[in-house]
Amino acid sequence: MEKGVLSAAAMRSALFSQLPATETSRLLAASMPRQFQPGQVLFHQGDTPEYLYQIVAGLVRITQINSEGEQITLRIMRPGDLCCVAAFRQPSYPATATAIKDTTVLAWRVGSFVALTQQSPAIADNVVCIAGDRTREMLQRATEMTGKCIAQRIAASLLRLSVQAGTATADGIHIESPVTRVDLASMAGVTYFTVSRTLSAWQKQGLVRSGRHRLTILDMARISEIAEPRAARG
Repeated sequence: MEKGVLSAAAMRSALFSQLPATETSRLLAASMPRQFQPGQVLFHQGDTPEYLYQIVAGLVRITQINSEGEQITLRIMRPGDLCCVAAFRQPSYPATATAIKDTTVLAWRVGSFVALTQQSPAIADNVVCIAGDRTREMLQRATEMTGKCIAQRIAASLLRLSVQAGTATADGIHIESPVTRVDLASMAGVTYFTVSRTLSAWQKQGLVRSGRHRLTILDMARISEIAEPRAARG
């Protein structure tokens, strides 16, 4: 990816939102482009943070090993996401990031990034806003796990994936093929077989089209209704 194209893509992200030209230039100048192939790890859970990454192109799966030794998918990072803001000024990365497509990022050494936030209130404010959005998402997921039935949790996770890794098509929202049913099951806190049964039932109802390497939401309104019934919204 050419430098100009790379910079233009990066500046469409929340990290660069409404930054003055001087701060934008400073942020770009301190970064370095890096490429990751599918399966390559950007960082491992527990490692000392060395870099913060801004995803410019591709997809990255964020996973965590829980207390029972199980690997769970936390989210799929897409272009525009800052990965992993939770490690900012922390002693270790809280999760593992793995490229699931050819991925291009801008990388900042943590020390340099901290210095930039200290020099620029505008950059620091954007980082705080990003961290706040991630915190709200995690709280919402925790609420779903305790307050919603299985179908609601799967629907809510499917909607989340449609935002993180979805592409609009003539038929509906297609979830990128590197994203698997295992990811959906992990995000919803259910088993793979429960997800498979649920998707099969929804396919018969015309809500989704599901296959081994594809998943398309055909009826977004109905999936949204399952995730959050009108009575609950009101």
